[in-house]
Amino acid sequence: MAAVRPLPQQSIIECIPPASEIADLRILNKDLNFIQAMTKRADDLNAQAQAATDYSELVKISDSFSKLAERAEVKTKTLKELTNDSNPLTEVNSSAELLEKVQVLSQTLESKTQELSGLYNSNESSLIDGYESSIAELNNQVDLTSSPDGVVALFPQIESLFQEIEENTRYVSNSSEASTLTENVQKLSSNYADKAEQYSDAFMSEMGSQIALLNDGIDSLRANIDYLNSNSSVQSHLERLSEIREQVNASASIYKNYPGARDMVYNLDTVSISTHARVEQMANSYEIVSEELMPLVDNPEALVRAVKEAAIRTDVSTIENVLIPLTNKANELSAKVIELAGRYDAGNYGDIKVRAVSNFDKTVERLDRQYIAIRSTDPEALAANISGLSSNIESNMSAVRSVDPASQVEYFASLNSRVVDSVNTSDFSIFVNNVISIPGDVMMSSRNCVDAAFKDFTREFGNNIESFFDPLLTFLIVIEKLLLSTPWPIFLAVAGALAWLGSRSIKVSIGVMAAFFVIGFLDMWEPMVSTVTMISAATLLCLALGIPLGIWMSRSDRAQSWITPVLDIMQTIPSFVYLIPVVMMLGIGKVPGLIAVCIYAMPPIVRLTNLGIRLVDKEAMEAADAFGATYRQRLFMVQMPLALPNIFAGINQTIMMALAMVVIASMIGVAGLGLPVLQAVQNQFLSMGMLNGLAIVALAVIFDRVSQAFGTRIQKHRSGDVL
Repeated sequence: MAAVRPLPQQSIIECIPPASEIADLRILNKDLNFIQAMTKRADDLNAQAQAATDYSELVKISDSFSKLAERAEVKTKTLKELTNDSNPLTEVNSSAELLEKVQVLSQTLESKTQELSGLYNSNESSLIDGYESSIAELNNQVDLTSSPDGVVALFPQIESLFQEIEENTRYVSNSSEASTLTENVQKLSSNYADKAEQYSDAFMSEMGSQIALLNDGIDSLRANIDYLNSNSSVQSHLERLSEIREQVNASASIYKNYPGARDMVYNLDTVSISTHARVEQMANSYEIVSEELMPLVDNPEALVRAVKEAAIRTDVSTIENVLIPLTNKANELSAKVIELAGRYDAGNYGDIKVRAVSNFDKTVERLDRQYIAIRSTDPEALAANISGLSSNIESNMSAVRSVDPASQVEYFASLNSRVVDSVNTSDFSIFVNNVISIPGDVMMSSRNCVDAAFKDFTREFGNNIESFFDPLLTFLIVIEKLLLSTPWPIFLAVAGALAWLGSRSIKVSIGVMAAFFVIGFLDMWEPMVSTVTMISAATLLCLALGIPLGIWMSRSDRAQSWITPVLDIMQTIPSFVYLIPVVMMLGIGKVPGLIAVCIYAMPPIVRLTNLGIRLVDKEAMEAADAFGATYRQRLFMVQMPLALPNIFAGINQTIMMALAMVVIASMIGVAGLGLPVLQAVQNQFLSMGMLNGLAIVALAVIFDRVSQAFGTRIQKHRSGDVL
């Protein structure tokens, strides 16, 4: 006896209020935690301020105070709710307590700032004097520099000084000497740029000479590759190549901006690749000749067969160019194999380490990326960096907030006011700020409730829903088996006959038969039949439902106002979205795929049937009424014939959209041409994906041409152009 599952005990509508209550409690707990954390933070900052003995410590505490005020402004609603005297929670946590702590913190910082103001003044003076002294010293060093290397050597010192000044601009921005300091920074930057420009040509000339020497060495190594004939020559070649690579790597920053640097790296990479290929050829030649062919020199037939086999499964040039031409001369072939084996043993080919050469090649390959990422250290690039730092200092001097005692005291008062304003914000302002927001926890709980209710529904009624669609599944299976069991000549003949009946065109009929023949010839017959079955069934189902709906919409404006939004949703919602409930209710297979295809493909036939009937000439309808035609006669003898162009356009679009869903439907187990396309995308099988994709295109062209030709012929028949 089958187990009986209980019905869901709670509907979705009944589930939402408890979810809201749970979410409210969670939000309330978060608010309480926020108040506690803010109050504790203000208390901790107050303790730190009281213990501070250095002015810079007070500045860091004021930065933390600023972050606290920003958080208070963000959580205005929470602070406002916990100031209500009627709220019992204010007995535990109150915004008033936070305001008290913040006010105490502001007062402590103010008094401590005034207490340590002397330290600020002395620190400001020492910073200004230190920076002025360092700038003057560096200016002298720049003036004494007489080479490109000297310009490069001074860069780290100037960069470090300018970065320190930029970090400390708020400590000196209010000083009377701040403008003088900024001018001196600009002068040092300009002086350094002049020196860099003065020696830039000499630097580039020197780099050009170095790179030319490196290119000569690289060219020499390239010429030497063809003469590598022993393990020792390979090792010597790699050592020279390694020396050049290390020099290119070590000098990357100074070579970067030279016009020929990237070409040099490319040449080095090319030589490395060629070396790797040559060494791999040597190792493979040794392995094939000495280990595979040498034991067969006394058996000419086996030796010839082994040489031919080696030529097929490898691309070793020795086999292709030396041994293959001798396969018709057994004695010469054996002698050549013995000669090569002796040469390889003398050159110690067996000791060659191909993996080491491969790793070296990968190391050289990374040089190109390094030259892109590394910062250039040529004089002009360094001068540009210094100029950028100088500009930052100048802008910070005017934009940054000063931390002198007077400014700090005003700042503390403003932070205190920001927290107070957050607590005292009006209810209307809170409402405006939160009117469009929905609490996340309420949404999450409601979604969980909906998901659970839907799962209960599918578990309870899933079998009944599946059994409801069993006739449709049986129809699909029977039609598919019938088409698969039909011999292909008969299938082609029937397809050609149907195309002739629809189009009355020899070209279209031959084209249809040729397309089906090519698809079968390329071993895609079974998936093609599955796709044709699915598309045909989907189209028939869409027509059976869509044309009556279109007629109903044309007769009733109210029905049109109800159905049109549904059609809009069916066309615009992503197909993956409505696949979810279909798969949850029906699993995977043909029926859910058919339903998904119908949902996507039905709107055109409904819309165009409605449009075609509504566009029927009113004079034709008046004439039908004058002859006493009934509603059924007007519909089937006047409106439907006159609306055929639009209806056939809807049929054509329905077929095309059904074909467009073939690949997506394959994701839920629908067999056909879409499944190989999906597998090709997942596994990067280009040929399989292209062939099956072109087969889908061929089917689309077949259905499109036949349906259009049939519609055109019907119109000509109605107008009397054809018999």
